[in-house]
Amino acid sequence: MKKTPIKANIYIVDYDPAYTASLKKAIEKPIRYNILTFTTGEKFIAHLTTLKFRVNDIHIVFLGYHFYDEGDRNLMNGIEILEAVKVICPNVEVVMLYGEDESSYGAYARNRGGYDFVPKTDTIFLRINNIIMRIISQKKLQHSRRSFILSVKILATYIVLAIIGFLIFTLISKFR
Repeated sequence: MKKTPIKANIYIVDYDPAYTASLKKAIEKPIRYNILTFTTGEKFIAHLTTLKFRVNDIHIVFLGYHFYDEGDRNLMNGIEILEAVKVICPNVEVVMLYGEDESSYGAYARNRGGYDFVPKTDTIFLRINNIIMRIISQKKLQHSRRSFILSVKILATYIVLAIIGFLIFTLISKFR
C-alpha cells in the first residue's frame, strides 16, 4: 500500500480544547497532514523549539488570541505567541483566529508577520481548508522558483566555464 506523504504540519493553538478538536475535524484529508493541538502558547512554543526546520517543510499555525490557565490567569496572548513563532522560524505561517471582541488586533497581527486574520464564526470550518491549500500552493511555488533560480545559476556557471575553456584552448593552440 502506498503511503500518503505529509504535505504540511498544522498546529491548532486555542485555549478551548473542544474548539481545537472541532477545527481538527474540519480539516479535509487529515492523513495528508501532521496535525497537533495545544491549549496554551507556552506548550506550543516549547514544542516548536524542539523541531528542526528544513527549507521545504510547511508549517501552518491556527492561533487564537486569549489564553487562560486553570487558575484563570492570563498567559501569553496570540500576538506574543505570533512574535515568538516568527523569532523561532520566520517561515512558519500563522493564521490568527479572533472572536467578536478581538477584531481590532488584525492589522497589528499582519504587521507582526501573521498570514491571515480569520473570525471565529461558522464559516471558519470552510475557510481553514482554503487557507491550508493556498499556503501549500504558495510554498510549493516558492520552492519551484528557488529551484529554477538555482538551475539557471548552475547553467550560467557551466556556460561561463565552457567559454573560459574554449578561450584557453584557442590561446594554447595559437602558441603551439
